[in-house]
Amino acid sequence: MCSEYSTTPTQVNKHNRFGQLPHSGCNLNKMLPIDVSERFPLATILVLFIALAMTATTDSKPTKTLATTSHQSLSDASSVSLQIMLTGRNMQIHGQSVFDVFAKPTLFTDGTRIRYDGFATFIQGDSQFTYMVVDGSAYVVENTGDDTTPIATQTVNCLPSITPFDSIIDALNNLTAITNDSIGDDSEMDCSTRDLYETSFGGEHFKVCPFGADGFIAYGGDITMTVEYLDGPLRSFSAPKLTNGNKSCPVVAKPTTASKTTLTLLNSREVSPISMDSVADSD
Repeated sequence: MCSEYSTTPTQVNKHNRFGQLPHSGCNLNKMLPIDVSERFPLATILVLFIALAMTATTDSKPTKTLATTSHQSLSDASSVSLQIMLTGRNMQIHGQSVFDVFAKPTLFTDGTRIRYDGFATFIQGDSQFTYMVVDGSAYVVENTGDDTTPIATQTVNCLPSITPFDSIIDALNNLTAITNDSIGDDSEMDCSTRDLYETSFGGEHFKVCPFGADGFIAYGGDITMTVEYLDGPLRSFSAPKLTNGNKSCPVVAKPTTASKTTLTLLNSREVSPISMDSVADSD
């Protein structure tokens, strides 16, 4: 995430325990033009990783289970930061191949279902783009301005439902335990003493390595993600008002029933909530 943010989430309290990925930074001179049709793949990435954070171990089939913790309630589910690295050639979003997504859980009244909403922000030239999933609906907010001029325009649109979101959940619900030997000697992931899982989505195989109360790492194809549990929950954020005259966006992310392994994965810490207005990157 860029340190130049002025009106978007810019700081969270996280431990950065893993250290496998370099922290993202913005070099505005290297930002590449991107048109509307090129923006929409972020909907896939954003909702995929929010879904993965929510259901990375929602599987009743694996013979292995995650290490147990003292937190076994959905009410303890943590807000998370997801640091994402796109490793494919020319694979960038608004000129960035490494960026952060922040997500917060919503527990439904029946106490068994949970959904994650979240956001990611990018700066490209004089424009600031925030991609959001709120109440299960996906939005893109574009603010245009510069350092000397107040925001001149704001455009808010729905992100199209181009992603088979239900298939994402199905894929994550079918995580299976695998041996560490299947990683290969050339893998950068060190999961030698931990349980390892895999699943597939969109023709790509993803491996998931849990790190207990710290979070987990997932990688597959040209995408690597490090998930960390935040020290405190994100405060509530609301859906932006659409500027095209529509009243709402379609729901693309539905709540999912959590299994016992999900309760283990989504453990949290009880501290004061963190405001979206205070979010910025820390090394």
